[in-house]
Amino acid sequence: MTTIPIITGLSLGILGSMHCVGMCGPIALSLPVHQLPPVQKYANIFLYNIGRAFTYAIMGAVLGLLGSSFEIFGLQQALSIGGGVLILILAAIYYLRPGWVGSTAWSAKVSNKLGQLMRKDKSYGTYFSIGILNGFLPCGLVYLAVAGALSLSNVWGSMGFMMFFGLGTFPAMMAMAMSHKIISIKQRMSMRKIYPMVTLVMGAYLIYRGLMSEMPLE
Repeated sequence: MTTIPIITGLSLGILGSMHCVGMCGPIALSLPVHQLPPVQKYANIFLYNIGRAFTYAIMGAVLGLLGSSFEIFGLQQALSIGGGVLILILAAIYYLRPGWVGSTAWSAKVSNKLGQLMRKDKSYGTYFSIGILNGFLPCGLVYLAVAGALSLSNVWGSMGFMMFFGLGTFPAMMAMAMSHKIISIKQRMSMRKIYPMVTLVMGAYLIYRGLMSEMPLE
């Protein structure tokens, strides 16, 4: 695995982290950690975020396996272009209907499981499990990362891309959970406006990379 997936994934996570704060902020704020001693509090918040990154890494491994099948048939460039076009379409849909991503039956099931975990005995494993489940919540930014990881057509490259995407969101999500500062609906909506801009850049990059067949994809 080269450093390209790492840098790209990390950059996407950092640039899109404000979108994460807007979307997943309520979950981070709901973590029952603020009555705990400082060391235990920070450890649990860290484990929650590690759980999210773990889910993304597993997704990346699966996507890499799937993408490698396209490479076998010489369709890697077409996959990159198709992924870029799909991302731009998703960006347009999100712009016209911002709430479409989270309004699914899957989202309701995952949210229900998260609620159950929040009420359980709060061991270190529980916080890690909350993070793992959080990673499965429908999210436009994650869909964007999924398209990028799939286009790499390499298990380790895709896994690294998704894992470092998750790590890129750490600073903003850790800061929010630690501060326990309530973000207003207006502020969260403002943060979500970042997503379409990041999406346009990522979609255009995948299309350009697919058209420029001599560019390395890994």
